[in-house]
Amino acid sequence: MRLIRGIVFFMFSCIPGCGQMHQGYMKRGISQTVLCCGVLAVAVFLEIGALAILLVPLWLYSFFDSYNLRRQRMDGTEDEDAYLFGMSDLDTRRLSELFAKRHSLIGWALVLLGLYALYQTVVGQLMRWLRDLFPWTDWLYDLLVWDAPRILGTLLIIALGLWFIRGPKKRTPEEIPAFTPGPQAEGPGCKSEFFQEPPHAPDVPGGEPVTDAPAPEAEEEGPHGDN
Repeated sequence: MRLIRGIVFFMFSCIPGCGQMHQGYMKRGISQTVLCCGVLAVAVFLEIGALAILLVPLWLYSFFDSYNLRRQRMDGTEDEDAYLFGMSDLDTRRLSELFAKRHSLIGWALVLLGLYALYQTVVGQLMRWLRDLFPWTDWLYDLLVWDAPRILGTLLIIALGLWFIRGPKKRTPEEIPAFTPGPQAEGPGCKSEFFQEPPHAPDVPGGEPVTDAPAPEAEEEGPHGDN
């Protein structure tokens, strides 16, 4: 039975992420599976076979991570299940804020995906009809249906890389807004500690209020005294 379990575990470990999910680490395993599938999808879409070589280190990491996680579980020193790239730190509120700030970026990504599907359908049908009428237009069919989307995808990747190299735009001092106190700081009870009124002396019952004025100095006596 132990041998059968070892063989089953080895088979699951050969698939990126499945060895982790087999041990109950769903977040950790699905992250590795999605990463490998994403690299493979980009390599196939752009027809860049060199990108597929990245699957080798990803597969090795996932394979040995499965056995390392198994050993940690036996020793009782396993880590908590978490997504890769720090995605576990994003709770529902922070994810909502992220989508609210990057809604335009997500929207453009969906628009490009829809345009690509529409382009493949419409242009593909037109070019097939044109190729049947004029067989010598095979090169135009390959250019518009297969090569044009890949060229556009390559240009988008280059533009994205240049955007990352450039980094965020530095704000000039003129663009930084001046500090304005909030509504709570404008109330009469919120005064700066550097502009407080001096304390008042307490009133003495039946007499004049005590002040902090200095007492009059006594007149100095002459050298021989008063006659």
